[in-house]
Amino acid sequence: MEKDNPRRLAAAGPIDPEHGFPIWYEDDQGLRLEIGLRPDTMTPALGELPTPGAPLQFPDNFPDEAFYFLAEARLPVGGNGTVGRARVILALEAAFGAAGTPKRGLNIVFARMRVRIDDVIPDASYVVTHPYGETAPLLADERGRVFYTEDFGIVEGDVTGVLKSGRIAPFLTSTAPVTAGYIGDGVSEHPITGSPFNTNFVRIVGPRIGEGIARADPAAPADPDHVWTDLFTVQGRIAKHAGAAVGSAIYAIKGGQTILKVHARSLPAQSLELVASGLRVALKGDGSDYVCLALTDAVPGDAELLNTTDSPPTRWPVRFTDEVIVDFAVHDADAKTLTIAARSSHPAAVLTVPTLGLTLSTSPQAFPSLATTPARLEVVSNKGGSDRRWVELSGTPFPALGVKARAMATGNIAKEPVTLDGSGSSGATTFRWTQTAGPAVVLADTTAAKTSFTPDVVGTYAFTFTVEGAGGPQTVAVSVNINSEPGPDVLDVSRAEYRTGTRAFRLSGTVTPVPNEVIATIGRVDIGRAAPDITGAWSIRRVLKEAEIAQAPEPGATVKVVSKRAQHSALVRIRN
Repeated sequence: MEKDNPRRLAAAGPIDPEHGFPIWYEDDQGLRLEIGLRPDTMTPALGELPTPGAPLQFPDNFPDEAFYFLAEARLPVGGNGTVGRARVILALEAAFGAAGTPKRGLNIVFARMRVRIDDVIPDASYVVTHPYGETAPLLADERGRVFYTEDFGIVEGDVTGVLKSGRIAPFLTSTAPVTAGYIGDGVSEHPITGSPFNTNFVRIVGPRIGEGIARADPAAPADPDHVWTDLFTVQGRIAKHAGAAVGSAIYAIKGGQTILKVHARSLPAQSLELVASGLRVALKGDGSDYVCLALTDAVPGDAELLNTTDSPPTRWPVRFTDEVIVDFAVHDADAKTLTIAARSSHPAAVLTVPTLGLTLSTSPQAFPSLATTPARLEVVSNKGGSDRRWVELSGTPFPALGVKARAMATGNIAKEPVTLDGSGSSGATTFRWTQTAGPAVVLADTTAAKTSFTPDVVGTYAFTFTVEGAGGPQTVAVSVNINSEPGPDVLDVSRAEYRTGTRAFRLSGTVTPVPNEVIATIGRVDIGRAAPDITGAWSIRRVLKEAEIAQAPEPGATVKVVSKRAQHSALVRIRN
């Protein structure tokens, strides 16, 4: 059973106006890590710059991936006659959608958990316990490799979705002494802390994975099916700047003067200032919220929001728009009329509803000949402002629909069940099935929405389906043509093999017709089952567990494979 981490990151920092990524993320312990975009010996994991050594510049000289947090564990594994390697990567990563090329609007930030295991037993399953949970069983391929990646939060242009879905939280930190400002050096392996489950390690459990490995699992030191490590490399740079995010920046023109209104957010106890040509005003804050009212002669075109607590001060562009307010939007279904009342803080603004191609010349204004409208309307100003409002519906309530009967039949083979399904009916309070033609059959339930019968002979079977309800009763007819039983399946076993070294069964073959299912057994041992693909090919793979070794086939054993209408037996080839 997979074990998921319920913890989540707490907050994302302001969006950097240059590249579009948050300048930091914060976990629920108050630890904030900034994005590592510049080469740093303590945060070495970073996508390559197109022009190494040149100044960082978006998008021309910018990495295609960067990390806020990265932890990795590496450990040796056995079981396949050689010493292999396993890697577990835990990360909060910044990248770009589409082709991965740096471009504004394609920004993504996601939480990654990746497992890579090489040189273990082919077709065997392995369970990985890590600091943020436990995986479901992971199946090795035919070359004994496991590839597994779990990414959460990948939505182009939405870099805060990871706060809801990302399972890499809280941030893990190295327990070794680290240079101030970092949570690890990104290179050296050390124990870590921070796991929400107190599993500050990686444990992999699977067939003989610990064979020949010196570092045993403390929880099962003598178990060859366990391998374990508590050593990780960790990288992450503690955020130095709080920054600031502009929530809204609007203006109002009254009596020849312009009033500027700004809402912003930052960390508590920050000093924020609104700065423009000939203007400098301090914002007032309460907790993370900050506001500003300023009086000017005209709307500034070069305004900035400064956080002077940061060193050096961080700057965020401010673009002012007029304030648009939609007072109401009402659609009269009888008159087919939409009435909108909206206003702007700029006396000369032109207001439109782009989705409907409407222009408001007065307020309120009625627009005729509209049978329907969107549930929500956006009114846009040519001065940059906009507002949205839900549309209120008015008029005479629509008449209720009466009961409606709907029925269908599935199945058309003699000796096999046929289903009569009336569950798609609406407004029904009772149901009744009646046979009207064809060889007599017994219905499983004549008063249920869905019933069944098994025809014995070929022919046409007809029924009526009656429902009661408002405006009822209503009756519909349904019929089904029953065909003769098909002949036996064509079933073949092309491979029946058991490898004693890996305790692995490999069975394959073909079956027609499809869809179908095959079930393989040896004596009383259930090897497995499989559905064939559209060509009829099927394959079953199974690795015996330690406790099942006594059930391994002996020389001369045969495997029995059964499909819907056929069975086949084949000699099992036993190999080392």
